[in-house]
Amino acid sequence: DSSEMGELSDGNSAKKRPIGFFGGYRSLYAFSDAIDKQIMLGGLVNCLVLAIIPPFVWFFMGRFVSNILNEEFNRAQNPQVIAANSTLNTTASNAVYFDDSDETSRLILACIVMSVVMFFCGFAQRLAWELTAIRQVFRIKTAYISKMLHMDVSWLESRHSGHVASMLHEHADNIHAGISEHVPQTFFIFSYLAVNLSVCLFHQWDVALIMCSAVPLMILVRSVYSKWFVSTVDQSSLLEKKIVNLVSETYSCIRTVISFGAQKQTINKFERLSVEHSNLTEARLRSSSVIDSICMILITELMFTVALAYGVWRLERVDAGVLCGLAINLLYMCTTAISIGFHLAGQNTAKKNAIEIEEVLDESPSIENDPTLPPPEKRERPSGKGSITFSDVSFSYPSRPDVEVLKRISFSIAEGEHVAVVGASGSGKSTLTALLLRFYDLNEGTIELGDVDIARLSPDDVRAECALVSQEPVLFDGSIADNIRYGRLDATQMDVNDAARRVGAWNFISALPEGMQTRVGDRGLQLSGGQKQRVAIARAVIRRPKVIIFDEATSALDKKHEEEVQHALDAAAEGITSITIAHRLSTIKTADRIIVLDGGEIVEEGAPDELLANENGRFHRMYHDQVLDMLAAAVPRSTMSPSALSALSFSVSDLKNVKLDPDQQRRAWARSSLGVSKRLGRSYSVKSMDQKKMVMPVMSRKRSLRADYQYTATNTIDVETGKSDVDENEERATKPTTMRSLLTLIRRYRAGYSSLFGAIPVTIMRSLFILLICFEVADMLEIFVVNDEELGDRLFRVVIAYISLIIVKTIFESIGRLLVSRYGNGFSAYLRLELFRSSLRHGASFFDEEGHSPGRLTHKVINETASLNKILTSKMDVLIPAVVCSMAAIAVSAWINWKLTIICGFQFPAYIIVRFVQIRQGAKRTRQMLEEEKRAANLSTVVLTNMSTIKAYGLQSHFMMVFEATLRPLARAMKWQSLINAFVFACHNSFTYMLISLALLAGLHMSRAGEINIFDFIRVVLLTQFGSNYCSLLVSSVADISKAKAAAESILETMRERPREMDNLSEEGLRPKLQGSIKLSCVEFRYPSRPIVPVLQKLSFSIKAGGSAAIVGPSGSGKSSIFALLQRMYTATSGDVMLDNINVRSINPQYLRRVVVSVGQEPTLFSFTIRENIAFGLVESEAMKERIEKAAKVANIHDFIVSLPQGYDTEVGEFGAQLSGGQKQRIAI
Repeated sequence: DSSEMGELSDGNSAKKRPIGFFGGYRSLYAFSDAIDKQIMLGGLVNCLVLAIIPPFVWFFMGRFVSNILNEEFNRAQNPQVIAANSTLNTTASNAVYFDDSDETSRLILACIVMSVVMFFCGFAQRLAWELTAIRQVFRIKTAYISKMLHMDVSWLESRHSGHVASMLHEHADNIHAGISEHVPQTFFIFSYLAVNLSVCLFHQWDVALIMCSAVPLMILVRSVYSKWFVSTVDQSSLLEKKIVNLVSETYSCIRTVISFGAQKQTINKFERLSVEHSNLTEARLRSSSVIDSICMILITELMFTVALAYGVWRLERVDAGVLCGLAINLLYMCTTAISIGFHLAGQNTAKKNAIEIEEVLDESPSIENDPTLPPPEKRERPSGKGSITFSDVSFSYPSRPDVEVLKRISFSIAEGEHVAVVGASGSGKSTLTALLLRFYDLNEGTIELGDVDIARLSPDDVRAECALVSQEPVLFDGSIADNIRYGRLDATQMDVNDAARRVGAWNFISALPEGMQTRVGDRGLQLSGGQKQRVAIARAVIRRPKVIIFDEATSALDKKHEEEVQHALDAAAEGITSITIAHRLSTIKTADRIIVLDGGEIVEEGAPDELLANENGRFHRMYHDQVLDMLAAAVPRSTMSPSALSALSFSVSDLKNVKLDPDQQRRAWARSSLGVSKRLGRSYSVKSMDQKKMVMPVMSRKRSLRADYQYTATNTIDVETGKSDVDENEERATKPTTMRSLLTLIRRYRAGYSSLFGAIPVTIMRSLFILLICFEVADMLEIFVVNDEELGDRLFRVVIAYISLIIVKTIFESIGRLLVSRYGNGFSAYLRLELFRSSLRHGASFFDEEGHSPGRLTHKVINETASLNKILTSKMDVLIPAVVCSMAAIAVSAWINWKLTIICGFQFPAYIIVRFVQIRQGAKRTRQMLEEEKRAANLSTVVLTNMSTIKAYGLQSHFMMVFEATLRPLARAMKWQSLINAFVFACHNSFTYMLISLALLAGLHMSRAGEINIFDFIRVVLLTQFGSNYCSLLVSSVADISKAKAAAESILETMRERPREMDNLSEEGLRPKLQGSIKLSCVEFRYPSRPIVPVLQKLSFSIKAGGSAAIVGPSGSGKSSIFALLQRMYTATSGDVMLDNINVRSINPQYLRRVVVSVGQEPTLFSFTIRENIAFGLVESEAMKERIEKAAKVANIHDFIVSLPQGYDTEVGEFGAQLSGGQKQRIAI
């Protein structure tokens, strides 16, 4: 929160903060403490040491080459002297060699010392930066969640929950990468370039300048290209976000998609976005492949060749060994400079994300952290009374300041009084509740709770006096007991049981196999609507509030249970102030007073008898219209005349005795324009049946039965140690995987055969050209031993040959990169489309399974296909060269000199051993990290999408504690993993210099023995060095290959799974012209996800065409299941469901859902425009403007839509969040 951040500026100042070079670093390290600064300082010092050592090592090798080369040169130029010296005594000869050997020994010793220093500095540097990154990023995550928990509701509603959640995870990951890798590597590269360039200029400034001219040329080419590249990346990211949102919404609202037969429409929209994304990506790939090849190959190696030739030409002034060291140093300098772009981009992304997070953290909430309130110890406390007074209250939502929702509202509620608030949809009923709970600040007026102005109270203190039950209950994925206990965290199990009994929930809970420990599932989907509502009411009752608010709290209950709950609520509310926002007769008939709102104003107020007695009053008309609608629905129309209807009149006593079906009541109230209240929270929760992923863990059965057990924020609940589910990803990670699935998917993508079969041979040729540089250095130096007369001609031929090869290499590089990228991009788009299409073939039962939850399917379509794309682009671009280069380097080196190859090739097994140790030790920890990251991500999503409910029940501290506890195992796993990463990094940095030490020692003796000349020595050393580097890349890719194989098996499994009941995309089936008669004959049904629970048993009834029928019954009795069977969302276990005497199984599913439509209790809207939501399920040719507007007029929503600034093109927001409940329902109708 703000106290952790120190003095913070307001949100506006944060947004206007100038972003400079150093300002970005200040934001990046804003969460570093004194210990972190010391760790980072140590990391910088070690990084500097790593940058200083390498240039000197290669010059040591150059000195060795110079000694040997001078001897070779003398032998070639003075053969007579050499022959004469050979006749001298052995002692003199040995004396000469001893001096050379002594110098070489010192060089070898220096290289060994440097390799040891490199190992320890590399280990310390990598470990320091990873540890400080973990420390800072976890502070950022904690501060961000804490800030979100204490932000105003208006601020949260103005931002998409997905964007807010992505800021936590994606931004934090980018900041971690920036601190741990990109910043230190950027510092290392600049330091290395500065040191290397200084040393090279010192030895031979003119040759060094020629080689360094490649750097400004590369920068010029990339700067010209980068502007266009960045713009296409932004467009591509926007399209990617649209694709992810479409997939996520489709799976989250899959029953609506199936119900409207909108699978093909959704697939076509997905395909259009994918094609647009692929075309944009392919254009970028074409350009990047050419630009990268020009920068990395053509410019770099051409300038390298020119510089080498210039150095050889100036033979009389340049020492050959110096030129060798210079050439190798500048070769590594150029290749290192190429990677700086990647690290600078990552660093800039990290700084940008850090600034964005800091701006959010700098926001100062005006309600949750009210600066006008005195310190907590001096703050005014609630009086403990339940009286409420609204005085001249005016209010407009911050998102719509021009629309006044409440207009100088004034009323009072005495302590213990029961008041009902009714009115049309959008009249401001739920707004009163939001203002009372201090979710928003008033424009004018005051609200008093217990004779104390709530503006002088802390929002948490106000909410502690109240309990809210909203129309759409928010349950978290946990046990029933835990969801009830969220009302009061210190409640005992006896309190939980008693609350369940008081609201009539005990019978259905005790009948469940797991009782109180039954998991409610994602958004409480394992319970019926009425069961969810009763759990939510129990959560409010256990709170023991002074004020209880029922926002259409019994709307989901059947008549029997509604009466039971209403009696329990009446008893529980005795002596407690209660406010009921209601649309049903039974919920307001016992109210002491009714307030009628219209257009944000109170148009009537009084006792029910008084309001009904006023025949000209608004409430009397609404009440009268409702009862007429009820009786009209209950009595056959043929028996009712208009005169009979007009003659009907009612009194309050008559109405209290009327026993009517609640579904008829709900329908009638909808007709009377009372609408549905605006919800205060969304029903999101943790999506997992694994106890380890719970927001609050399930108590063991023994402890749950102890009546005296209390749960507090500091208690640790025992997790049941019996049977536990195993995470799907962890199961997959432990199974042996093969390449068969991956090869099967590759075979299926026939459109990419041309790119694939072209990419493989071209990439192999590219790989062979990589080793060209090793021969170029030796061939250039070999010119030193030729006679002066031959030097110019020999140099010209060598330069022309290598320039030609470099041009050919650049062409192969461009073509190879393009083909590989095109194939990977097309393959990913193909898999996404086919996987999305395959999943939408299934019926609703497929999506009821835990393994096919929205989150898992979205992850499979987006992330697992991206994993395969990664291996088929970046990894194919690395793996083939790695295999070819490693094998070719070993083969050519062994052909040149097998003895030196064995000595220098120690890096190959060393890299393999180190990498396999890393994989073996890190595999389990990596799975643990992924699991913990998933838990943290799920929990943060729960927090960010249910903030209103969390605030209403004062659960901020609890969820903050749970989030911190969730992060601790992840932090521990990451710290252990950082030790392994630091060890591997240290080995990788030191192996090269160990190679130089061994190579110098072996080269000395082999040269003296005449087993190798110095030029072959250089070739073998450089070949084994390049080969070992690519071998390291090959071994490091093993983990990614395993992930890709597992992803391929998962994807192929879903694509191969055939629909069990029906193919929703099939063109087969009848398309009869139906009249509308319905007949069910001996229908039995059980949900596939709960096969032991019978839902319908031998059900038979019929409805004539054109008739009207009402289906009533207790919650969970199977009412909604009948509609699901009629639309063939499920298939009956036995019996027949007939339309016009045609079994629905023989009717085409798409056609069936065009003629049988439904409107659910909780309307589901997509984050499209109003026009697109109304036309959802229609093909474009049918979605005509006139047809859409006609439907809107029938649903009585047209006038409201045209009053909006953007009319039918208005975005409704995530799940229709920008609309009230009644507006959403009418758009759904």
